[in-house]
Amino acid sequence: MRIEVSQLPPFEYSPNWRGSWFDRYQAGLVYRNAVFYSCVEARNRAALYGYPKPFNKARLDLTFVFPLRRRRDRDNLQARFKPGQDAIVAAGLVRDDDVEHLIIGNVNIEVDPKRAPLTIIELEEEGDYNKE
Repeated sequence: MRIEVSQLPPFEYSPNWRGSWFDRYQAGLVYRNAVFYSCVEARNRAALYGYPKPFNKARLDLTFVFPLRRRRDRDNLQARFKPGQDAIVAAGLVRDDDVEHLIIGNVNIEVDPKRAPLTIIELEEEGDYNKE
C-alpha cells in the first residue's frame, strides 16, 4: 500500500531541535492530521479490494522528497516521522506501532524540486495477512 503526503515531517520533532513544547505539539498535530487523512483515504480504497482489516505485522518504508540537495540524517528523519507513525495506527492501517507489529524498513531521501515537499509511505504485510 502506497500513501503520499504532501508535507515533510516537522523539524520540531528532530532530536536536535530545541524550542517550546507547544510549538512541537502544534507542528506534530498538523503533520499527524495530514498523514491520518491520507491513510484513511488509502484504507477506504483498500476496503474496496477486500483488505478492510489492519496489517498484523507490517513493514514500513519511507521516502522523503526534498526540494534541495543537502546533507540529511536518516535517523533524524525517522524520529521526525513519529507523528506520522502514530497517525498510521490511528487510521487503522496497523494494529500498533511497537516492534511486534511494525518493522521500520528503508528510509530513503530523494531530491526533486518539482514534487517536493513529499512523504511517501509504503506499507506491506510481513508474513500472513490479517493473522489473528
